[in-house]
Amino acid sequence: MDLEIILPVFNEEIVLDALFGRLDLVFDSQARLDHQLSSVRFLIIDDGSSDNTAARIAQLIREGLPARLIRLSRNFGHQAALSAGLDHAKADLVAIMDADLQDPPEIILEMVQAWRGGADVAFGVRKNRKEGMIKKLAYAAFYRVYAFLAEVDVPLDSGDFSLLDRKVVEAMKQLPERLRFPRGLRTWVGFTHVAIPYERLARQEGESKYDWRSLYHLATDGIAAMSIRPLRIVQFSTFVSSLFTLILGTGLAVRVSMGSNLDPEVYWSLIVCLAVLATSSVNLACLYIFSAYIGRTYLEIKGRPTFVVMETVPAEKDPSE
Repeated sequence: MDLEIILPVFNEEIVLDALFGRLDLVFDSQARLDHQLSSVRFLIIDDGSSDNTAARIAQLIREGLPARLIRLSRNFGHQAALSAGLDHAKADLVAIMDADLQDPPEIILEMVQAWRGGADVAFGVRKNRKEGMIKKLAYAAFYRVYAFLAEVDVPLDSGDFSLLDRKVVEAMKQLPERLRFPRGLRTWVGFTHVAIPYERLARQEGESKYDWRSLYHLATDGIAAMSIRPLRIVQFSTFVSSLFTLILGTGLAVRVSMGSNLDPEVYWSLIVCLAVLATSSVNLACLYIFSAYIGRTYLEIKGRPTFVVMETVPAEKDPSE
């Protein structure tokens, strides 16, 4: 079987030598023989880098690196780059890993063994993260909220790091949506999944390109793309809000009718204030959730592609030639 590893990169010039040096050691001739891999190639997706990342990769390819470089016309985002990789992957087995070496490439060999054991998808599950406490808590909260809201069984602490059988890649490519969340689609298409626990390492060189804004968009896009459960929560919340307002109003009205030392106008003012506060807070939350879905529906209706390819290295031959 041949293996192709998708590597999305964005301004990763500083880490390239360490990355491909490590990959060369992990997938040497003996490792390929031991795991019955006829070839191991790299599919590198340059997501609009502004440094010398693309030029350095092209140079390595000319020097013999077994790789293809797909250059996108601008920075479309990590998930779009992964989608570009899946669309261009050709091998029997397709692996996905980040270029910063936080995902140990040695784990891919364990995933290959899991595939030989019958798995169609082998995915990494992070036992621990070598990152700041705030980020670790944010990631933990996202995965648990996402697992609660998603309508498919999404494993906790599982990212994009995975190995996919060819039939899984083809199934994911057939899905029509343009705002894609690959790790969610990977679960949605089904097949046999096996989790591979591993320790996510600290970044060796450079800085993470995922700032808090990017992480927020990843979280909200992932939830909106894979579930309508938040809309059901909105429905339930409006029902509870209406019920609460009705019970509150009835209770205060009964107390007024039974007599009290306070002026009835005070009670009715209190009813109005509490009802307005309750319904306003629920309405604001509902508008927030509705806007998330309406915005993504608007983008889907436009029909724009998920990414635009500017260049491939080596250049792909024209089928008409």
